[in-house]
Amino acid sequence: MSATITAIEADHEDPNVRHIYVQETCVATLTVSEIKKLEIVLNQEWTDALLHSIEDVQTNAQTRSIALQLLSRRAWSKKELADRLIKRGSEASAASIITKELEEDGWLDDFAYAGACLREWIRVEPASRRWLTHKLSGKGISETCAAQAIHEALGDQSEQDAATELATIRLAKVSNLDEPTQRRRVMAALQRRGFSSDVASEAIRRAN
Repeated sequence: MSATITAIEADHEDPNVRHIYVQETCVATLTVSEIKKLEIVLNQEWTDALLHSIEDVQTNAQTRSIALQLLSRRAWSKKELADRLIKRGSEASAASIITKELEEDGWLDDFAYAGACLREWIRVEPASRRWLTHKLSGKGISETCAAQAIHEALGDQSEQDAATELATIRLAKVSNLDEPTQRRRVMAALQRRGFSSDVASEAIRRAN
C-alpha cells in the first residue's frame, strides 16, 4: 500500500506555515504559497518525485531569502548576484532561477544599475566609452545593455570632447609643474581612463 498525505496542519506560531504529515510523521514544512504552487492536497500519494519537488522549492526559497538580504544592502547586476549566491553555497540552477524571478519582479534591473554605476564613475572625471564598457562588463552587464546605458549617460558627447574635459581638469591639478611633466602625467591619466594616444594628445593640445 502506498503512503499518502494524512494531514496538513497549521504551524502554532506562523499562520503562513503548514506541516505535511504522512501517517504520524512530519515529512515537510512549507508555506501556504508553496503548497499551492505544488498543488499538495490531503490523501495525495507521497512519492519520491513529490519529495524532490518539495526539496527544489525549499532550496529556491532559501536562495531567494539570501538574495533579498544581499539586495537590501546594495544594488547588484543579475550576473553579479547569481555569482555571489553561488559563492554563498547556492546551487547554480537555483541562483539562475531566483535571479530571473527577481528580475521579473523588478528587484533586479541591469539597465538601471548600469546607469547608476556610470553616473558614479563620471561624476568627477570623464572617461572613454571603451573604459566604461570594460567596467560595466566587469559588473556582469551585457554589451548591448552597456551600450544603451552609456548612450543615455553620455548623450552625443564625443570622445574628443570628453578627453579634452578630462585634460583640462588634470592640467589644472599639475599647473605648478614643468610642461613636460604636466604632459606626461595628464597623458597617463587620459590613457588610464581609456582614451587613445591620438585622442589624448589632441585633448592636451586643446586644453592648453
